[in-house]
Amino acid sequence: MKRNAIALLVTISFVTVIVALIGISTGMVNDSFKRVSNKLFLVQSNVLFSDVVSILKDATADVNDSMGLDIFLSVPLFFENKQNDMTMNITFESAASTLNINHLLKKDDNQTKEKKNRFEPVALQRNYEEYFERILSIYNLSDKILFLSMIADTLDKDLQERSFGSEIALEDPFFTQGHIYDMSHFRQIIRAYKKQTLDFNIDTIPWDTLVGFHADFIDFNQISPQTLQHLAPDIDPESLGAYTTDKVDIYDNMEGLPFDSETKKRLQDMNVVFYDPLVAGEMNIYNGENRMQIAFLYDLSSKKVSNIEISY
Repeated sequence: MKRNAIALLVTISFVTVIVALIGISTGMVNDSFKRVSNKLFLVQSNVLFSDVVSILKDATADVNDSMGLDIFLSVPLFFENKQNDMTMNITFESAASTLNINHLLKKDDNQTKEKKNRFEPVALQRNYEEYFERILSIYNLSDKILFLSMIADTLDKDLQERSFGSEIALEDPFFTQGHIYDMSHFRQIIRAYKKQTLDFNIDTIPWDTLVGFHADFIDFNQISPQTLQHLAPDIDPESLGAYTTDKVDIYDNMEGLPFDSETKKRLQDMNVVFYDPLVAGEMNIYNGENRMQIAFLYDLSSKKVSNIEISY
């Protein structure tokens, strides 16, 4: 009860600060709105984005733990200027709620120069491999080895096939290798797999809740239930919501989790932490028939914006 009372006080204080900062900054946002016209919508929307980032840096100065992050993610951000027919909304979510698919391969730092001169594919991290194997088995993929090989062959930079047909770059010279950058890039792998196998079961997998591309860690306090299910299959499926979407407690460390030692060890090996400052933002700007969406990453610790993507 005491913890809940403290959380309530912190929540009220934090929301008050957010509202106050937004109020103070309204003049700056309105100035941006006034500069917008249909002809200059693209340019001025980027100016508005820059202004909002400046507000964001002030508004999140005290977000440095799981409780603050929970509160920040729950506060809606919406601006409207009826005079200029301009509206804007921003949503945030943790970028560390899923497993980073780019960690699938082992680092080959320990390979000797002689080994690197001959083809020996970089091995997969066993825990990550098991994670994907569980997913692909549950959704009954017809060729689990091929799909996992396609992911691995995308992550490495050579053109040697791990399985027949797994090297997409041999068919598509413009296909990017060495890293999987986002869901759009990942879906290119899915399309290549379907083209070879005609296995449409892969479309039933909720990839958005299972894989990510940016965070180095998985934030247990923000983890998706689907990710937790496949990371730790020994957890009772009926209790997944209690640790994720319906959670009532914030966990501070591995010792506080009510799991057996083997499950805790698996989570630790999979880069699970209890606070990760990386969030994904989506800003939508509307002006008449014009619309712009700006997706970006924001690090609450460094206050830096990265991976900006603009769509219309």
